[in-house]
Amino acid sequence: MAEQTTNLPATVEQAKQTFELACKEAQGLQIVNNFGAAFTAVHVVSLLRQALTDEVMNAVFMPLMNTKIGFLTDRNGRPNSRGEVKPTYSVAVVRDAVIDAVAIGLLPTGNQFNIIAERMYPTKEGYTALLRRLGVKYFIEVSYDKSQTQGFAEIPCKITYQYNGEKNGFSIVATVKKDSYSSPDQLRGKAERRAKKALYEYITGCDFGDADEDSSRIVDAEAEEIDSQANTGAVIGVQPAHQPADAPAPKAGRAANKKPTEPQATQTTLNNLPGF
Repeated sequence: MAEQTTNLPATVEQAKQTFELACKEAQGLQIVNNFGAAFTAVHVVSLLRQALTDEVMNAVFMPLMNTKIGFLTDRNGRPNSRGEVKPTYSVAVVRDAVIDAVAIGLLPTGNQFNIIAERMYPTKEGYTALLRRLGVKYFIEVSYDKSQTQGFAEIPCKITYQYNGEKNGFSIVATVKKDSYSSPDQLRGKAERRAKKALYEYITGCDFGDADEDSSRIVDAEAEEIDSQANTGAVIGVQPAHQPADAPAPKAGRAANKKPTEPQATQTTLNNLPGF
């Protein structure tokens, strides 16, 4: 078989191989209960900084900025709601964002992350990829806006999941910004992102922050439904009515035993949710 040739300069082609190696190592990096993860992470970041020279950034990654096939930012060169036009992000800012994204297992394609206020934030598609990488099976039931407030939507979400043999679930009320141009699908897409973010944080203990981003405009991600029946044990974070208040909480086998950080979080049983 003839060797595949490219039109990339030799320096860019070499950087491509280094970048692919870094991506492969990052995809295999397990951050949950892995005390040696820091050493792998340092190696990944070192490879990325070696590969992402200014030449490579300008030839490959800068053209991906502000495209749906690449990644979106809050600076696209067009006037904002106040008529201000901010310059697009520099090579240095984009390079740091790409490194941050790839180091946690995201790709600079498919809108898996956004750059907001010079920082990288995983999108709904990004959290879908991160959860899939962990092997989490889940079902998210996204309701509709229950808020009477003009500037914010409050959308209840029920999350049920299976991870490492554990089956459980919880509920959140996702609070997202809305305006006169926000459609129900856009608001529910943002709420779905918040739900996936809460699930990822609950399992890993890792919080990558939040921002007022527009990643929910792309709503192609699909949740994975769990086929088997749920357990009948206690629900996370809720004391059953027949137990005293000082009864010990159920044990959880996840990093930091962290609860979802969404406002007005409540818990729900699995038996009342679809797919269980």
